[in-house]
Amino acid sequence: MKALIQGTRICQTVPDDKTFPVHNDLQWVSVSDDTVVDKDRWVDGAVVKYVEPVPSALDKIMVLETAITPRRIRDSVLTDDGRAWLDSQEKLIAVERGKL
Repeated sequence: MKALIQGTRICQTVPDDKTFPVHNDLQWVSVSDDTVVDKDRWVDGAVVKYVEPVPSALDKIMVLETAITPRRIRDSVLTDDGRAWLDSQEKLIAVERGKL
């Protein structure tokens, strides 16, 4: 397979026999069949595979806090169900804070 490269971006992949003339800013290079357009990168003459980021404890806290805040406001006078939900979310936040 051939990949059309612009800088570090992999713009397009095609079978070896389907390349076409391109501007001087672009180049065709041979890549493996599992190369992913717009995710993988071309760095120092090789494909660098995309790695899905792992959310940090702080990222998880932000998501949990965002979920809690509107409910905290709404449930200023909490029911038993509201208190149980809020307690469970605060425990999750405490776990993530413990990882910092």
